Amino acid sequence: MNNSNIDIYVFSGTGNTLLVANKISEVFNNNSCQSKVYKMESVNPKNINLNSTIGIGWTVAFWNTYPLVRNWIDNLPNGNNTEVFLFDTMGDSSCKMIAHIAKILEKKNYKIIGAKGFIMPNNFLLVLKDSKNKERIEKTFNKVELYTKGIIAGNGEISKPNIFSFIAFKITGFVTTKLWLTKLAKKIMKFKVDKNKCNRCGTCVNLCPTENIEIEDIPRFKDKCIFCLRCISYCPQQAMSNKILLKTYRAVQIGDMKWKQ
Repeated sequence: MNNSNIDIYVFSGTGNTLLVANKISEVFNNNSCQSKVYKMESVNPKNINLNSTIGIGWTVAFWNTYPLVRNWIDNLPNGNNTEVFLFDTMGDSSCKMIAHIAKILEKKNYKIIGAKGFIMPNNFLLVLKDSKNKERIEKTFNKVELYTKGIIAGNGEISKPNIFSFIAFKITGFVTTKLWLTKLAKKIMKFKVDKNKCNRCGTCVNLCPTENIEIEDIPRFKDKCIFCLRCISYCPQQAMSNKILLKTYRAVQIGDMKWKQ
């Protein structure tokens, strides 16, 4: 790595990726670097500082990622050989989708110095007990530290694509950027608000990355939901429900997830 100033841009659904971003930043700062973490939804990609080494992290969704992330990356400026490292988090597998995001960034003239995925607690199905989640996070943090120190030393791990991951990336990209935004998907994943529990605190409004929620008598959803699960997972009153979600998970405190001033 040629630069000791690092800007990390992260998109996190229920907090796993933010945890990893903060750990990466901590390791950099403990090794004579200056690192800051920014929430992706609060930063115009055209305004990033190309004089810093750039870190980009996101949540894996259906072996791909959310439309917000793909759009943010697509709108990055020409990199002019700026160093970039990538990381993503998942409950099980990502089919090496990070390798294909790396290829997209290489075409935009960024120099990839690391690209690795990390297993974190499930936040959708098969949510584990808190003790098991803690064990998984601690185990992953050891790998995150090794990955970051490798980047500092100039030998960061870089995931490599293959034909199977390429096919999966194309198919799942269509699902997450097209099908997820259809009326049918919104009907299947529709969130309901319990009027008896909701106190109209506005937490869901301040957390939603697409500004899809507005408060009337209760929170009302517009048509920009990307199913990141922040609102339902972080509702202080547990006033939101869904036909599919049987249990929710949050990796950090509510205040850590807020991105609006």
